[in-house]
Amino acid sequence: MKLRRLPKFWSHGFACLAGLLFTIGYSATSFSSEAFKINGKVTTIKDLMKLEQDKFYRLEKDKYQLVEGLARQAYLDAYFKKMGDEQKISAEAARERYMDKHAKFTDKEIKETLEKYKNHPKLKELPKAEQENQIRNLLRVRGEQEIVQAIISDGLKAGHLQISYPRPSEPVYDIKVTSDDHVRYHADDSKATKPVACKGDDCAITIVEYSEYQCPFCARVIPTTKQILKEYEGKVRWITRDFPLDFHDRARPAAIAAHCAGFQGKFWDMYSILFENQRSLSDKDLDGYADKIKLDKDKYLKCVAEPQKAIALIDKNMQTGASVGVTGTPAFFINGRRLSGALPFEEFKRVIDDELAKAGKKS
Repeated sequence: MKLRRLPKFWSHGFACLAGLLFTIGYSATSFSSEAFKINGKVTTIKDLMKLEQDKFYRLEKDKYQLVEGLARQAYLDAYFKKMGDEQKISAEAARERYMDKHAKFTDKEIKETLEKYKNHPKLKELPKAEQENQIRNLLRVRGEQEIVQAIISDGLKAGHLQISYPRPSEPVYDIKVTSDDHVRYHADDSKATKPVACKGDDCAITIVEYSEYQCPFCARVIPTTKQILKEYEGKVRWITRDFPLDFHDRARPAAIAAHCAGFQGKFWDMYSILFENQRSLSDKDLDGYADKIKLDKDKYLKCVAEPQKAIALIDKNMQTGASVGVTGTPAFFINGRRLSGALPFEEFKRVIDDELAKAGKKS
């Protein structure tokens, strides 16, 4: 795989980054500058950032990643140009020679990778020789990527590559846990509310989830939820809050049913059964789930018929979510740090481990 080539102006070196920073509007005082006036009252960029922390963070993160990517490519260009000058060949030829020497793989690796991907739809239809050719290309690409990363990492460590553009600070939201919140410590629903090693604010990690029962992405992340609770047992408390979306007509009735179960101490039992049956959330279905988890049926029916208490909790949850920028589900806050969507376990692990490391340094 050839590295993407940048325009010739990159041969001028890192001085071009100054022009880039000017182009994308960075300045040290930009956050305190005036954004607009209404009847003479000034609103600054900083004021707006307080209102929309997550959106501004994502914009600043995109700008940083743009600068970082351009800087990395410029460093690679300079690296191979210097190598080419020393060898009296072009930078491209130097790069190819370097990759040929270092991005090597063995016949054993080809065989093992071919075995791993042998049932891939696009691979198994090809002739044997072409399959091996595809695997060789794959291994070459991986090898080059590892080499490029090593070159850049060495450059950063040695100070040959310095990215001056400021990395944006991730917003941390102040989310208060209240007595109305449903908290779990176990992956097992039958033990969900029983603390393990830590309880309440003593837990190093607090994860607040905003979700709703018709959201397919919310259901998709439940195995990850249980994996987190198992692997970090005794360190995590998990809190779920309602955020029923308008276009899911059964999300709010399902949330009411969950709270009515919660009033009988069986919130997490209902939570699980609702997500297991997302396509079956009619009133009749919900009544059946109440029977299945052995609720006091008369109390349950009265609760759903007069749902004001449950609705008040749902609306409160939605208001707290909206106040920290939640617009869709699922959304998660790990010690106030936001993750959005049905992300893999590794994304949660990255933030959780970072928070545990911080807690370790403080203790």
